[in-house]
Amino acid sequence: MNIEKKLIKYNFSSRNGKKIEYIVIHDTNNKGKGADAEAHFRYFNGGNRNASAHYFVDDKKILQLIDDKYAAWHVGDGRGRFGITNQNSIGIEICVNADGDYNKALANAIELTRYLMKKYNIPLERVVRHYDASRKLCPASMSANNWAKWQWFKEQLEKKQTKKGQVLANVLNIRVGAGTQFKVVGQYKKGDIIEILEEKSDWYRTNKGWVCKDYVKIIN
Repeated sequence: MNIEKKLIKYNFSSRNGKKIEYIVIHDTNNKGKGADAEAHFRYFNGGNRNASAHYFVDDKKILQLIDDKYAAWHVGDGRGRFGITNQNSIGIEICVNADGDYNKALANAIELTRYLMKKYNIPLERVVRHYDASRKLCPASMSANNWAKWQWFKEQLEKKQTKKGQVLANVLNIRVGAGTQFKVVGQYKKGDIIEILEEKSDWYRTNKGWVCKDYVKIIN
């Protein structure tokens, strides 16, 4: 995952010693063509807007506008009455521009959210909507059908991450266990892409069995 930093000069303040406890998901609600992450950087870096977020995510990139150590101005409308404040949260805005790929933007936002959850030890129940902080209908793009898309988004955060690898050897034996003493049950060929489900010492487990990791290149 690549996070591009383009820090703005305005629209942030001190956390006043507060710990990061929440990740708040928004969408820009701006469907105009060209309203991508870069466009929002230009807007929020253009002066005092009395609003901001730490990250803007579109279908091509993850753009960080405000360093995590500062408070962005993204849930002030809630005035902290639900426990979520600018000072104790990180704000992520998902771009919904008509000329972008919304599903790719969602995938990038999921990847960023997982990263921040791990970095700041944020549990799933503290990944919340702007709605949860202020009752504003945001992220509006996820609100249809009783927030079905939001429930899907949260489910993706729970899914166990797997790695993918490419076979480097001309022929790679697949074994029933993690070691050369185990029976060979099949073979991969050079260039095959495999999904790695488990790692044990010098071995990877795939859906077909175990392979020696010396002959596999991780590609994601």
